[in-house]
Amino acid sequence: MSARRDDRTDAEKELWSKFSSKLKPDPVTGILNNNDILTFMREHENDPEFQSLFESSRQREKERDEATDLDTYDFATLARDTIEPGGFWRVRVEYSGLVDPETDLIVEQHELKDYPNAKHTYRMLCDVPGGRDPTLSGEVDSRLVADFEGLPKSNDVLLFIKKSMALPISCFAPGVPAELRITHEFEPHRAALAPFLDSIAAATSSRRKFTWMIEDAKTAEFIGELTYAKASFFYEQNKSMGLRAKEQGNVAFRSGKTKEAIDHYTQALRRFEDAHCQKVLEKEKKEVMKLMAVTISNRSAAFVLPGETQDLESAVNDGTKAIFADKFYAKGYARLAKAQQASGNFAKAQDAIAEGLRLPELQNESGLVDILIGLQTDGKGLPEDDEEFRRVARRILHDDQESSKRVEDIKGLWRERITRVPLSASGDL
Repeated sequence: MSARRDDRTDAEKELWSKFSSKLKPDPVTGILNNNDILTFMREHENDPEFQSLFESSRQREKERDEATDLDTYDFATLARDTIEPGGFWRVRVEYSGLVDPETDLIVEQHELKDYPNAKHTYRMLCDVPGGRDPTLSGEVDSRLVADFEGLPKSNDVLLFIKKSMALPISCFAPGVPAELRITHEFEPHRAALAPFLDSIAAATSSRRKFTWMIEDAKTAEFIGELTYAKASFFYEQNKSMGLRAKEQGNVAFRSGKTKEAIDHYTQALRRFEDAHCQKVLEKEKKEVMKLMAVTISNRSAAFVLPGETQDLESAVNDGTKAIFADKFYAKGYARLAKAQQASGNFAKAQDAIAEGLRLPELQNESGLVDILIGLQTDGKGLPEDDEEFRRVARRILHDDQESSKRVEDIKGLWRERITRVPLSASGDL
């Protein structure tokens, strides 16, 4: 266990009370878990009051950190005062993927040519379980989280452990566990960590003793297998429930029950997010991301429909999220364009389709090509008459500067259709 604290200002408490009243527990389990909170935070990240709350908390932590000298901090006294028998923490590191430092975008291996400066990133976490062992219990909290470009070095690991004790995230009080377990990846840092950790152990009594260990390779393998088995179970469970909710949404959508469809799609997304956060293989995460793209895209379409549930801003946001979830899902671009068109943003609607058609994987998607041509011709399509065709094509390709810039690097099927008739008798385009 890990002691909690609350050093928020009255204004922060009032704001948080306002937001927490909007938090909804999982309708199936009735439990409000960490993923529900993270989802809520993502959905409200642009809310001015939420930004104010976040900035206030960050500033308070910054001032606290600046006022604390970890080189002179009395960790021995902290240990004697706070150790609780059975208290257990686990420090671990996980790979976060390739990230472009200029844009903070996650980069896939096949995108490296477009982001040559992408860096391998890692995240360190100090897990605090609800039960005796975070590898065996369910959900865990994190006293501290830190991100690194490249694997953390010895000084980074030592500083992280000190901060986990003295300067955890604001909802935790400073403290020391009865047992600190460090994962096998940190074995090369043993010599750098031992003097500090051994000094704490020496300062504690047998009744409230501090111990620490770095897990060996066999333990790491066992925990890895156990963690994956548990994660796979919850992954499949949540994916299955998400698929069921998604299909219920489709049935409601086809029946004209828009609100019911939106609710089902939202529930499906929560399940898919729960599946995605499990520590499973990358191919399994990609599989559920594709399902999320389809579901978000469907919800975007539901938000566009006229009536009490129409929410064009949410429709645009969902279309954008669908593309982020799976940039090769053609319907994501189509749904974003539809939402922009319904909002009166016709240029942005064309931009959305053009973005998809620029991808070699989608350049021959006839559905996207039809939508773009429809937007470019006010729904009339390309004329059959050659002279009229030339006039329309010339406007799209040359005369309208915004249009010409938009389509200059689109190839494939759209280019074939727009150049069916040469723009001049000489054959020049």
